Amino acid sequence: MKLADLKKEWLQVVILAVPFCAVALLWDRLPGWVPIHWNARGEVDGIARKSFGTLLVPVVNVGIALLTGLLPLIDPKLRKHDPEMRASLWRTVRIFRLAITAFMSFVSLVMLAATLKLFKDGANFTYAIYIGMGFLFVVLGNFMTKLRPNYFVGIRTPWTLESKEVWAQTHRVGGRLMMVEGFLMIGLCFIVPPERYAFWVVLPLTLGFALFSILYSYVLYKKLGVVRHASQ
Repeated sequence: MKLADLKKEWLQVVILAVPFCAVALLWDRLPGWVPIHWNARGEVDGIARKSFGTLLVPVVNVGIALLTGLLPLIDPKLRKHDPEMRASLWRTVRIFRLAITAFMSFVSLVMLAATLKLFKDGANFTYAIYIGMGFLFVVLGNFMTKLRPNYFVGIRTPWTLESKEVWAQTHRVGGRLMMVEGFLMIGLCFIVPPERYAFWVVLPLTLGFALFSILYSYVLYKKLGVVRHASQ
């Protein structure tokens, strides 16, 4: 990676560093054992020692950033693209990585806030996580159309990987659907009780998006195949 590319990573470094700085500043105020897992009602049902509990998510976040930064470099499909398309995909992957790591850093900060009992009850903690997840889906969906065919990021079905047309149209429709899903996740936080939210909202929306993407890409692939065959 060139020096100019490394300079572009300053925002990524800041996002990754924020949770570590927060842990350092709050270290003396944190108890020896901290919560690391909450049930559907936002009640603590898992704890760990302070060093492990406060640093687990930030360290995993660094791993995610490193992994997503390396994937485009080892993607054989990416090598077949022209330089302009490779640069476009790399820019979009950077945005995806920023969005995902920003969400993970947000989760880490919310966990610290919950440890310090800054939330009035567990429901507020749960809703904070789900609202953050909703915004993540909105951002990812917004940039979905800019993804170019690759083996690691995006809606990767056998049919999108086989056809550039299917890839482009599936991501255009899928991106809009993901944004709608994100807004629904945010809006429904104010309607659905926290203990039912995962089963009634997150699971149906996520499975629905996955099934739609698979079926849509398959039907579109078959349709385009018929069109090509008829035109020959």
